[in-house]
Amino acid sequence: MTINSKKLLYGLMMSTAALIGLTSSSTPIPALAAETIKQEVTSSSHPLDPLRMEELLSAVAILKQNKKLGKSDSLVFIGNVEPDKQSILNYKPGDSYTRLARAIVYGIDSNETHEIDIDLKTKKVVADVLRLGVQPMQLEEDTPLGIEILMANADWRKGLERRGLKDMTEVHMEMFVVGNPVNVDNPKKERLIRAYPYRRVKGTNSFGEPIEGLSALINLTTKRAEVRDSKEIVPLAGDSSNYFDPEKVGKLREPCKPLVISQPEGPSFKINGNEISWQKWRFRYEIDAREGLVLHTISYEDEGKPRSIMHRAGISEVSVPYGAPGHDWVWRSPIDEGEYGLGRLTTSLRPAHEVPMHATTIDVPYADGVGDVKIKPAAVSIWEQDGGILWEHKDDDAQKTSTRRGRQLVIAHMFTLGNYDYFTQWFFNQDGSMDVKVTLNGDVLTQGVPQETCQVCDQEPNEEGVIVPKGVERYGTLMAPHLVGINHQHFFCFRLDFDVDGQKNSLYELNVRPVSESRGYHEQNTFIMEKTLLRREQEAARDLNEFTRRCWKIINPNVPRYLGHLPGYVVEPGANAYPYSHVDSYNRKRAPFLAHHFWATKYNQKEMWASGDYPASHSDADGLPSWSDHTPIENEDIVLWYTVGITHTPRVEDWPVMPSATMGFKIMPEGFFKRNPALDIPEAKVQEVKK
Repeated sequence: MTINSKKLLYGLMMSTAALIGLTSSSTPIPALAAETIKQEVTSSSHPLDPLRMEELLSAVAILKQNKKLGKSDSLVFIGNVEPDKQSILNYKPGDSYTRLARAIVYGIDSNETHEIDIDLKTKKVVADVLRLGVQPMQLEEDTPLGIEILMANADWRKGLERRGLKDMTEVHMEMFVVGNPVNVDNPKKERLIRAYPYRRVKGTNSFGEPIEGLSALINLTTKRAEVRDSKEIVPLAGDSSNYFDPEKVGKLREPCKPLVISQPEGPSFKINGNEISWQKWRFRYEIDAREGLVLHTISYEDEGKPRSIMHRAGISEVSVPYGAPGHDWVWRSPIDEGEYGLGRLTTSLRPAHEVPMHATTIDVPYADGVGDVKIKPAAVSIWEQDGGILWEHKDDDAQKTSTRRGRQLVIAHMFTLGNYDYFTQWFFNQDGSMDVKVTLNGDVLTQGVPQETCQVCDQEPNEEGVIVPKGVERYGTLMAPHLVGINHQHFFCFRLDFDVDGQKNSLYELNVRPVSESRGYHEQNTFIMEKTLLRREQEAARDLNEFTRRCWKIINPNVPRYLGHLPGYVVEPGANAYPYSHVDSYNRKRAPFLAHHFWATKYNQKEMWASGDYPASHSDADGLPSWSDHTPIENEDIVLWYTVGITHTPRVEDWPVMPSATMGFKIMPEGFFKRNPALDIPEAKVQEVKK
C-alpha cells in the first residue's frame, strides 16, 4: 500500500478537528507564557466561575505529577465542580469556598474511565473513581487511531480499490460513536466506533460524495476492524456539492446596500467576570465542555430588589435520529452532547458572520486531550439588538399614540458536529420574558444511490389520492444526482432549574378548552383555562397538546401574592416535533427522554444528563425516565426538562448547503409582576436622518 505521509497527516488532522472543534483558530498557550498568564488573570471571584487559565494549567500539572494523565491517557473533560445549591445561595462576595476541578481521564490501553477531583487550593487529588463498564465522549485520538487500523486492513483497502480509490489520502473519514450495539458481541464494553468514508476532493464539501456500501465497525481497544463491503458499486455523486467553487455557484447577485448598526456610546450591558447585567436582568454564564453554554443565577430586578427566576439553565442532551433502515443507517441516532461534547465542539463566532458586527465576543480557555491549555477565540458572544414593538396603543380620546420599541440582549454559542452547525441563543427581553432558540445550519447527511432523477414524482396517487414513496427515495429526497437526503429529526432537551422567588416551588399544567354545555346562544364562544396541580414526578411526564394550548407554570406558593395570583413563570412551547422512532428502537433506548416533551423532577445535583452520564457506552434506558417516580414535587425544589424538536424531510433547496432552520420556546412571567414590567421604558428619541 502506497501512502503519501504528508497528505495523510493533513487528512487526519482535518478529520479530527471536525469532530472535536480544535480548528486552526484554537491558539495554544506556550509554556513560557505561563507566568505572564498568572500575573494577568486574577483568581476566581465566584464559586460558579468556570476554570480560569491558571487553574487549568495547575489542574493538568497536578494530574501529571500524580501520574493520573500519562502518554496512553486522554483528558476527555475538565471543568469546575459546582458547589451545592445552598452554598451558592448563601455565598457573599469575599467568602472563602472550596474550589474543585473534575477531570475525566480515559486510559486508551487499559480501557478504563476515571473521574478525578482536584482541590485547586491544596493542589491535591482528593478523589479518583473508576467508572466500570462505561465509555466517555469521543476522544481526539479516536479518528487517527481508527484510520490507522483501517489502513492496515486488507478488506478496507480492497473496498477502496473496487471504487477506483488508491488509498486513504483520497478519503475523508467520519467516525461515529455507536454506544454498545445490541447486535454486537461486546461483553467487555470495549471502545467501538463506526467508520464511513467520503471521497475527498480539495476545496469541496467533505460530506458531498459518500462512498456508499463501504463501512467498518472498529474496536479501538483490540485495534481490529470488521469491514462491510456491498457487492453493488454505487456511482459517486460528482461535484454537485461544491459550494466553495465560484464557477459552480455561478454569478453572484448584486449586494445589498450597507446596513449599519451603531452604538456610539457603547453597549448597555455590563460584564463583570462571568456575570452580565442589563436592563434589570442579572445572570452568570460559562462554556462547559459537555453542555456548551450554561446560564446561572438568573434574576430580574423588581421594585428595586432582584427576584430569582432560575438557578441554572442549559442543554441536557441532544438526539438526532435518522429515518432510514438497513445496516448502515438503522443505528444512526447520535447523542450529540453525551457522545461528543457541545463545548468541545465550539465554533468561533465572527462579527458580521455568525453574529452582528457590533457583538462582543469572549475567548475561553480549555485543555485538549493531552492536557495542553489553549484558547478558543470568540467562544461566546453577547450583543443587543432591536426587539420590535415592545408595546403600543393609539388612544383616540387622548389623540396620542404611545409606543415603546423593545431591545433584546442576546448571548450565543455555536458548535459544529460533523455535517451540522448548531447556533444556540438566549434572548432576554425588557418585559421579563426570555426566548430560547436553536438554529440549524450545515450540510444534509446523504446516502449514495444509483438514480439521477426522482422516481417518487413519477408515481401516481392511489385511490385515496396519496403517494406512498417507493424505491431509493422512500426514506428521503433526491437532492442531486446519486444523492438522497435522509429524513431525520433533531431534539434538544433543556434542563431548567427554576427557583421562582426561592427554592420551594410547585408546578401546574395549563390547558384551554371550550365550555358550551347547553350549546345555547350565550355559550357558543366560551372557553376556559384549567390549571392542574402536578403533585408527583410521574404525573409531570407530559406531552404537547396544541389543541389545548398546553403549557406549564412553575409557581411559588410561599410568597406574598398580588390580587391573589400565584407568582410564577410559564414554559410556553413553540413549534415542536413528535419522535417517529419506535419505542423499542435503538434510538429510543439511548434517548429515553423522548418519551415525553416535558418532565419535572425534584432537584438532585447528580441528575444532570437526560440520557445518563455516559450514553456512549450503553444501549439500555438510562437518565431522565429512570429518575421519574412517585417522588413529591409539590412545594419542593423542582427542575423542569423541556424537549424541543424539528423534523427535517430534506428538499432540493437544502443542497449543497441548507438554509437555516430554527426551533425554540418561550419563558414568560405569569402573575410574577404587579403590572407590565416594561411600563417604565422611556420613549425613544427620534433623530432626524439627513436625506
